[in-house]
Amino acid sequence: MLRRPVLRMAVILALAGLMGGCARRTQPQELSLPFPMSDVEQGQGLPCTFPQDVRGSPAERWIEVSLSDQLVRLCEGSQIAREYQAATGAADRPETTTFPGLFAVHNKNKGPVYLSQFDVYVTDWVGFDQEHANGFHSLPKDKIGRVLDDRLGQPVSHGCVRTAQSAAVYDFAVIGMKVWVH
Repeated sequence: MLRRPVLRMAVILALAGLMGGCARRTQPQELSLPFPMSDVEQGQGLPCTFPQDVRGSPAERWIEVSLSDQLVRLCEGSQIAREYQAATGAADRPETTTFPGLFAVHNKNKGPVYLSQFDVYVTDWVGFDQEHANGFHSLPKDKIGRVLDDRLGQPVSHGCVRTAQSAAVYDFAVIGMKVWVH
């Protein structure tokens, strides 16, 4: 179980990319979260601990992305329906960062979709971060469907959240569904 100072430091480290890139800092900075820190801490480290003032009804479905654990959790209220290993952004520069925050699913495309800038195909696209063009999708594939990079459990993507179980994420997600990345 994480104690309050450890959780606060984890949030600061996870959000450091929002405050001028990934440069090392000599002093911790206070960051603005989309909800009070006390709401997160009340969950005492339980999975799918979503701030009550944002979650809505106990039966609401939503998606959680844990940057520190490299996991995608499909949640129903405070319960995990499914949990999958993922790969989030490498964060070596802003355009390869999976930004933390509260988002909503804004589009879906079963695919395959060709991403010309990376010369790969992906399936099961679920867009949630319009500003940075990030979303959930399959492992990257070539034009005949061979997986090109199967690394999961580590931050290696160009900013999106990839998972081998992308079809399950696609089927679970609906337009407007909340996505909490932390």
